[in-house]
Amino acid sequence: RAEMREDARASRVASLLSSYYDEDARTARDATSARDESTTRDGTHRATTTTTTTTGRATRASVDLDSPDFDVDAYVRETLANGDGGGARDAYARVSAELGVVESRAQMLVYDNYGKFIQAASAASALREASAAMRTRCDALRESALRAKALSERTQERLSARREVVEQLRGVRGLIGKLSASLRSAPALEALANASAATATEGEDARTTIAEYVEAKEVLDALGAEGSDAIAFVRAKKRCDAAMEKIVAVLKARARASAIGGDEDDGASKSAFGMSDEVCLELLSALKVSQDELVDDFLMSRKKKLDDAIEASRKSFAELASTPVSERNLKDFMSALNQSFLGEFSNASEAFEKLFSNVNSARNALVKFTKDAFGEYFAFIRETYAPHVDKTDMIAASSSADLLNPKQLMCAMGTMAADLASVHRSVPEAALGDRAVETIERAVRSRVGAAFMCLERDLVRELDATYVAAKAVSAAAANRASGADAATSKSLLHRFIALSDTLLTSVQTLLSDVESLMDERPILISSWREEFAYAVRGHFASLIHALVSRLIVGSPIAPNPAPNPTPLRTPLAVAVDEARESSSKTPPPPSFLLVCARMCAFLHTSATKHIADALTKMFPASSAMGGSFSLDETRAMCESASHVLLMWYVEQSAQRISFMIRKSLTAVDWSKAREPREVRPLADYIADDLATIENECAQVLDVGEIDSGDGSTPFVADGAFTPVRSTQSSVMCAVIKRAVKSYVECVRCQTFHTKFAFQQVSLDVRYLAERVLFRFMPSGQFESDVYERRAIEILLKELRSACELRACDPTPMDKAVGDRILEKI
Repeated sequence: RAEMREDARASRVASLLSSYYDEDARTARDATSARDESTTRDGTHRATTTTTTTTGRATRASVDLDSPDFDVDAYVRETLANGDGGGARDAYARVSAELGVVESRAQMLVYDNYGKFIQAASAASALREASAAMRTRCDALRESALRAKALSERTQERLSARREVVEQLRGVRGLIGKLSASLRSAPALEALANASAATATEGEDARTTIAEYVEAKEVLDALGAEGSDAIAFVRAKKRCDAAMEKIVAVLKARARASAIGGDEDDGASKSAFGMSDEVCLELLSALKVSQDELVDDFLMSRKKKLDDAIEASRKSFAELASTPVSERNLKDFMSALNQSFLGEFSNASEAFEKLFSNVNSARNALVKFTKDAFGEYFAFIRETYAPHVDKTDMIAASSSADLLNPKQLMCAMGTMAADLASVHRSVPEAALGDRAVETIERAVRSRVGAAFMCLERDLVRELDATYVAAKAVSAAAANRASGADAATSKSLLHRFIALSDTLLTSVQTLLSDVESLMDERPILISSWREEFAYAVRGHFASLIHALVSRLIVGSPIAPNPAPNPTPLRTPLAVAVDEARESSSKTPPPPSFLLVCARMCAFLHTSATKHIADALTKMFPASSAMGGSFSLDETRAMCESASHVLLMWYVEQSAQRISFMIRKSLTAVDWSKAREPREVRPLADYIADDLATIENECAQVLDVGEIDSGDGSTPFVADGAFTPVRSTQSSVMCAVIKRAVKSYVECVRCQTFHTKFAFQQVSLDVRYLAERVLFRFMPSGQFESDVYERRAIEILLKELRSACELRACDPTPMDKAVGDRILEKI
């Protein structure tokens, strides 16, 4: 039992030391205590859990006396399991020895730290006493603060009552001062009004006198009104009013002279009591004198200066217009215009803000003045850089030599927009930015429209030259001018090349100008780029429609789809009207129709595709969304126009030959025909016409097209009116078939009474078939030529049959006689 007491004492000492020096030991002790309590509450569960844990763990930490995880039960079981009772005694002796060592160390630690414990206890006692003394002093201070607060509140109440009295006395004092000043104002104002000269010092005095009157005016108006009992104030008010009329007149005269800005304002300056313009306007505002008239005078005088600046620029541009367009520097001219006009406007705006900043209606007047002034400014710019945008007569719009350089134009527009930025910031109500964008848009549209007018004018010139050349070719054919020179024989080809080259070259130049307009200052057209793209595409669509309308003038058949040109009076539109009037009197030459047909075919195959590709590359966004220029519809229109013109050419040529055939048959009395000795001249006439047609087709049309070989070209027994293609062989065969068909019908209208009449007609037909038509028959190079030759042979066979049917005695001529006659020719 004594040992147990000693063990308990050692345990308590160890716990005490662990609480001061070893946190880990304290944590282990707490864990051990908690585990012991849990074991006491449920012994059975503890035994089971301990057994399972010991069996599962079996680590050295559980039987290590120095480990935080030391387990007593495990240590005992481990000791008993490893030996007999002697081993247990040895373990007990070893643990008892270690406990003695721990106890001796604990006693040494207590002895070593005893002084610290004593000091800590003394410090805690002193701190307790000091805290009590501090609490007593804080209570005393709180009581003093409460007494001071109560005293302050009573003092504030007394001061508030006295402040009201002081304010009342101050108001009375100020009123007395105003009354005194109002009575003193009359003599001072009269002296000022009667002063004949003033210096700078007197000017300050005058300003002070008028300022004092402004302060006293309220009292004079209140006490000096008519019917007032204060006679002194009534008299003072009358005197002040009379003097102020003179003073206000002087101030207004000075302000008006300053507003107008004349040079003869020295008298007004001297009579303004030596005060500056700003002081005069300030005093007039303080006196509540209306300054609207001064504002109007100021703005009117400055408007005249701005008009003078524009007029000077107009004269300068008139001198510049006499120089070639390539030598004009549009940007420098715009810079000079802005330097004079915008510089004058900036001076006027600064002076206006300085003089009339306190006038209520001054801002509205400045905005109206800005709109009016810049209205003329923008009108002059449109007159200079977009001179033809408002013209209804587009013929006189411009010539190619007068077209402004697109890069210089956009540079000038960029200079204008940059220079207007500061003015727009100073007067945003005038919306100068929107008006500048509108002016730029009109200038760009005018430049593009003028370029298209020049393009149309060039095309009209080439078309007129082609018409003249075609008339010369037709005249030479009519006169049988076999000795025509080489230039005449190739004139149609030259005219077609010149016309197509003019179209492509002018279109390329125009597209380059459009690209320069977009790329030089892209920000200037960024807000309306899509509208610009649609406008350019619409111009090209109108150009193609107008050109096709001119090419098909006089045609009895309209193409499908028909051209729909612009209603504006453009060069091509005027040319269409003139050509229609001329064709109503004289139809165009057949050779001109052939060139027009080839031109429409060129538009269908090459030109429209080239234009559409260029527009798609230049405006990809607008092309994706559609636009005015429809490639498929335009090509279909050009193809249809080409077919219509070819058919018209074929019909005119065939009608001319048919007329000769009909006249040749109807002019002869076949009942009196003699035995034939030679071929009648009809075949020679047909040969000359076919030679002319062949020559015209050879200049303009291709030889022919190789058939696809799929049997798509059907053979028709009566092939006189089959469709015509844009090739030499197709046109020649179409004319020959129509001529032979006309011959057949004319023969069917005649009666050959004798065998000589029949033999003469048969001889003419044989000569026509073997000697004339054989020269112009297709060579068979192309697959379609086989069908064309077969169709012509069928028509010739039909012609021979018609001659036999219309003969009363169809006795044929001896073949040897016919051969000899033909050999003589």
